[in-house]
Amino acid sequence: MNPLLILGAAGAACLYAAGSLQIKRGLNNGASLRRTVATTNIAMALWSLPLFFVARGDFELFSWLTAMLAGVALFLGRILSVKALEVGDLSIVGPLLGLKTLLVAIFSFATGQSELNTWLWTAAVTATLGVILIQRGPRKLSTNRRQAAAYAAGASILFAGCDILVVEARSQLGIGWLSPTLFITLALLIPCLGKISPPAPEARKPMYLGSVIMGFQTTFVIFLIGLTGQAVMINIIYASRAIWTVVIDRLYGRGEDVAAFFIWRLLGAALLVFSIILVIFLR
Repeated sequence: MNPLLILGAAGAACLYAAGSLQIKRGLNNGASLRRTVATTNIAMALWSLPLFFVARGDFELFSWLTAMLAGVALFLGRILSVKALEVGDLSIVGPLLGLKTLLVAIFSFATGQSELNTWLWTAAVTATLGVILIQRGPRKLSTNRRQAAAYAAGASILFAGCDILVVEARSQLGIGWLSPTLFITLALLIPCLGKISPPAPEARKPMYLGSVIMGFQTTFVIFLIGLTGQAVMINIIYASRAIWTVVIDRLYGRGEDVAAFFIWRLLGAALLVFSIILVIFLR
């Protein structure tokens, strides 16, 4: 696998953790879910516009509609992922979104986009086991964890579907048509959120900063998938965000409140890293 592709996917994982922390802070300080989703969607659309001038293929209606459908899936997934952050810890929600890794592998196989060998399946299953360990937490917050897990699982399904649709559309459209179409669809769907209230003054900085970071890393991951068509590989490397969300939540998030379960969550994250090693060195 191209080292630059590995570095890019790993870098996006780091940015995901940093952006999620800022969004979580914004939500805790009074930013609404609707405002957060809308701001992030606008950031994604703006980051994607320069790609219009890169590698445009033929404009084919079915592929264009597929790109729009990917945008709808990503729009709904963003709503659920932000809702998960609203009710759960970053060190739980971030890694739980790693379920997308296994789902992309299954969807990719089901749609005939790739043939999955034993190592790739092992890596995907190992990543999922890591996600299970990461759900450890205090019993008094078990309801919140269950809600966060449900929202994150729903978001993972939608994000995985988005990635598969991107691969389906990429060969005909090229990344120059595909990415702007997908992310402009996100921006056009913002009115569906309803009335959007302004954020509290103390929530503005973390919410806007988090939206800019999350917008960039999401656009970048879609760009990598659209450019290479390697949705499964990129997502397994991208799953390293589990490590960063656990560590960042421990150091800069709620600190001592998650300290008691830090080892379990870090162990789960380590299983995700092990899945990455399997893919890179044994594929």
